[in-house]
Amino acid sequence: METYRFSSKLREHDREYLIQTTNDVNLGSVLMTVYVNGVPAETVTCPHPSEINPQEILSFVKVAHGEKKKEIEKLLQVYREVTTEGNPEMMYHLGTTFFYKGFYEEAKGLFRAVVQLQPTNHQACNFFGMTELALGNPEQAIAAASRAVEQRPGYADYRNNLAEALVASGAADKAIIELEQTLEINMYYADAYFNLGLARIQQEVNNPNRERLAATVKEITDNFNRASLIYANFKGKVFEEGMQALAGYDLVRALSVFKGIREEKKDAHRQEFAAFYMKFVMYPNWVNEKAIADRIAFLKAELAKNPAYVDLSVELAQCYLEQSRMVWKEGMKQLQKTSGINPSLRKISSALEEADDAYGYMARTLNNLTERG
Repeated sequence: METYRFSSKLREHDREYLIQTTNDVNLGSVLMTVYVNGVPAETVTCPHPSEINPQEILSFVKVAHGEKKKEIEKLLQVYREVTTEGNPEMMYHLGTTFFYKGFYEEAKGLFRAVVQLQPTNHQACNFFGMTELALGNPEQAIAAASRAVEQRPGYADYRNNLAEALVASGAADKAIIELEQTLEINMYYADAYFNLGLARIQQEVNNPNRERLAATVKEITDNFNRASLIYANFKGKVFEEGMQALAGYDLVRALSVFKGIREEKKDAHRQEFAAFYMKFVMYPNWVNEKAIADRIAFLKAELAKNPAYVDLSVELAQCYLEQSRMVWKEGMKQLQKTSGINPSLRKISSALEEADDAYGYMARTLNNLTERG
């Protein structure tokens, strides 16, 4: 079967966005990759039916490429609008979208602007730190993540993210302290156990202690086992390779293997949420039931890790209300159809008026909730 390729270039200030789409004959899928200044930022795979003729493949590749191009054009348009308006809330939400798509320089600029305008915006500080770490700037990541932890010391995610930056900078001792505090907040936090294993390996690599090596490896092994019990997807062939390296006291090899597993999980997480992360909050025309349902599932999972995260709790309430408003609107549409079929049904007409009043009240409530932040 023939391979088809499409490419498009977009420019925004000093940055070039190259969108490439091709079909993979062996995998039976269409692959879309976005490069920013030549560096791969986002990759999306769309499988297609195995029984499909070349003309249908060509059409599928064309449509997928066109949709991805429109999406990037829309994001860049919104980026221009948001940076011109200077609204911190909008900049933060757009920053999260860019972060999950792997457009880290854009995300960094947005989070930095938010923190400058609102120094107490702990969520922006946290994402600012995560973005700096993704860009390979651990010292800057530590500074931003520390501000998030100072403002919300009870948030397990913030401490875990700070610990990752500390390990990246070589400060394994400090990272271990942060991770132990993280696990005091949430003892079922798989990523924290995994990072604690990494931090302890890094600590031993930095300052070898042969007398305690066997005991240290046992502790590290226990950390990774606990992580895999909570998050089963950690396990696999590569995980076993890392465990074998640990058992053989090859700590440098183990560190490399387990870091790769962590980065693979983080990449999968970013890809999972890139498509919908908070878009429905930012752009009403992108609202749909699936986006809201996906966001609710995401928020519930995050709150399970951080029960004290008030902002996420408020947003979850907002999502449920938004979901209710959408369903209510569908009910109104159905009443309108019914009235059109039989205009003489006075009860339907009366119910529609009451439903319209209630809908207006729902919309005002949501607006007030958003404005209060």
